[in-house]
Amino acid sequence: MPKMQESFKPSVSPDKHVELFAIGNELLVGQVLDTNTHWLIRSLTALGAHVRRAHLLRDEYDEIADGIGAAIRRAPRLIITTGGLGPTDDDLTFRAVALMLGLPLIEDPIALDMVRRRYEHLASIRPNFSAELNAARRKMALFPQGGRPLANPSGAAPGLALEINPQTTLVCLPGVPAEMKDIFNTSLQPILQSAIGAGSHLEHTIVLDHGDESRIAEILQKIQASHPTVYVKSRGQALEDGPHLTVVLSHAGNDPQFIRQELAVTEQEAIRALSSLGYGVLRIMES
Repeated sequence: MPKMQESFKPSVSPDKHVELFAIGNELLVGQVLDTNTHWLIRSLTALGAHVRRAHLLRDEYDEIADGIGAAIRRAPRLIITTGGLGPTDDDLTFRAVALMLGLPLIEDPIALDMVRRRYEHLASIRPNFSAELNAARRKMALFPQGGRPLANPSGAAPGLALEINPQTTLVCLPGVPAEMKDIFNTSLQPILQSAIGAGSHLEHTIVLDHGDESRIAEILQKIQASHPTVYVKSRGQALEDGPHLTVVLSHAGNDPQFIRQELAVTEQEAIRALSSLGYGVLRIMES
């Protein structure tokens, strides 16, 4: 049997693993493009987390329960959902989570106050707008028991943080991109710090003077085998001065100094190997 090719083995420990779920029928019929998942992946990776999976789910109890239940059994440190937190009947993420976990839904007083204050603010700036907390609005404060409300600076629906067990915390965020990002950048930050702690992610992009991925594939495989914690990937990219073949080196972990050193060593090895094939380096971009 032939020997299997060495592959990328991230140095991120399991306590930084994250799984993502974007919930909404509108995503799966093509009405809305899921940009939330891409933004979350980049933001979490920059914190040193390792996103293991990302899924789209319909607004259906069984789909949500099956997806999140399977993730819980894999025991990532964080499960983050987006969508399904609004006032309409098909916004059922909290109900599905409560049903799956066997938890009662309770009207959380902190969440209800968040909803109340949001509608009072809207009533103060919009003519003929009522701040009344009708059943649809109160629904956004019905939380699975034990859930912690996350303040939403730009919307009515609070987010949720729920500790499933000592290994896994579930976070539910709104599907509206601006609201999701605002919660992530404000009230979710203490949860992220507690769950995945401090970390770093660095990326070096080597821009080559010409392109043929097939010629460099074997060299990159050898570099990947020599540096299994660095993700090595060739990619065609449209940059400001036109299309280029690039080699992207990325590394995440808890030790920024080690990450920088390992990337530097891998970068120099890659440049030497590429130069031996006649490729020139136009520039190196860092992020």
